[in-house]
Amino acid sequence: MVRFRRQPFEDLQEPFEAEPLAPAALPTAALPFVQQLRLHLASDGALPRRSAHAAIIHDGTTVCWLDARNDRMMTTAPAPITLAMLQRLLGDADPRLSLVPVTQEVFVQRATVCSNVPLRLTLWNVALVADGHGVPIPPLQDCTKLRLRRWPDFRILAHRPDHFRLCALLIKQGASVRACCNILDLPRQSVQSFFNAAFLTAYAFPVVGEDAPVRPSPADGLVNLWRQLRIRWSA
Repeated sequence: MVRFRRQPFEDLQEPFEAEPLAPAALPTAALPFVQQLRLHLASDGALPRRSAHAAIIHDGTTVCWLDARNDRMMTTAPAPITLAMLQRLLGDADPRLSLVPVTQEVFVQRATVCSNVPLRLTLWNVALVADGHGVPIPPLQDCTKLRLRRWPDFRILAHRPDHFRLCALLIKQGASVRACCNILDLPRQSVQSFFNAAFLTAYAFPVVGEDAPVRPSPADGLVNLWRQLRIRWSA
């Protein structure tokens, strides 16, 4: 069992100098932050020479620690402060954030925690409101088509039937925001927020080709299934 040291927030302001992995283990270091984070989440540390642990750094200070294999985020400041900062920065074309993979040994020795929260659920919620005007989170564009790699954690979909319908559509085919709006009759801002969240958390990936045709939604037949799931969860 990993032990995390709880320290007062005031004691965590010194710049963090992470002990990185060997250079060969960091092929994504030159990528933008969002892309680095996506690859980190998609690998879960299962790929050779890629760690499941990392630190998110802002202006030389550790913002939070990530444990992708166990789906945990440890924030070094109270969670509301950290999440508000991430929401603000992720809407920028070039957020002043960097992701530094670390070995498990460094993670165990250095990780400090003020708040311990689910990793993907938290990032999903952050991305939903990263831009309150419903614009694509960089590097997404208005015309980007996404397809789901796999179903998200059902904690993410709880009490979000529109997200459930979007997942049922995008698990079968790639589609743009406009196509999803037309097929499912959903507001654009809601669909774009879903795209932002699914992309950031690496549940979805960009695809090319013709957009999905407008036809009766394959998700409409799942409404009853969604209702049954909610009844079971609340039982």
